[in-house]
Amino acid sequence: MDARDFALQSVMPTVMVPRFSELEELSVPGNRILVASNGVWLEVCRAWMYARIKVSDALRVPLPYGETSEVLRFGFGKLPRAMVAQFIEQARVRSPNECAAWIVWNQRTNLWKLMMLEETSVGHGHVTSILPTLESGEHMVIDLHSHGTTKSFFSRTDNKDDKGDVKLAGVIGNLDQPEVTVSFRLCANGIFLPLPF
Repeated sequence: MDARDFALQSVMPTVMVPRFSELEELSVPGNRILVASNGVWLEVCRAWMYARIKVSDALRVPLPYGETSEVLRFGFGKLPRAMVAQFIEQARVRSPNECAAWIVWNQRTNLWKLMMLEETSVGHGHVTSILPTLESGEHMVIDLHSHGTTKSFFSRTDNKDDKGDVKLAGVIGNLDQPEVTVSFRLCANGIFLPLPF
């Protein structure tokens, strides 16, 4: 096999789900494709999350593999809703312009911090920011941005920006109203899974 193919397949290996034994979950940060009798699945492991997400239905030919199921598990307990509330207050001040922030989890201390991102360009319909460098053991878990006075939704630009990431993404809109609109999703290598907040 060509060395380039070997390198690519080592980054995203394909595993056949066993029929007669348990599937050993990916236990180190990485990604795998799982081929099962009930579909093709993306398996993602990070220090802060483990997920198995169905990406296509079962193949039309019978496969001698076992089944698997959807899993989404966080390694940190509860999401830091108070930090999202802090971001909403910051976004209200900056509205109608957009703004952006990261919510970062420290794996060693199990503590969270809100990092407002330094803007290079900002307006009513866009924000471009400098992405900070994180310390060892820190993980960007939630990527937030605001939509000023318009409703929350994920734009084509958001879809393009989030395509290769593994993170939770959130958009906060209608910041001129008493009740803001909120959209959240899990981004996992091009798969977007809507999440309640």
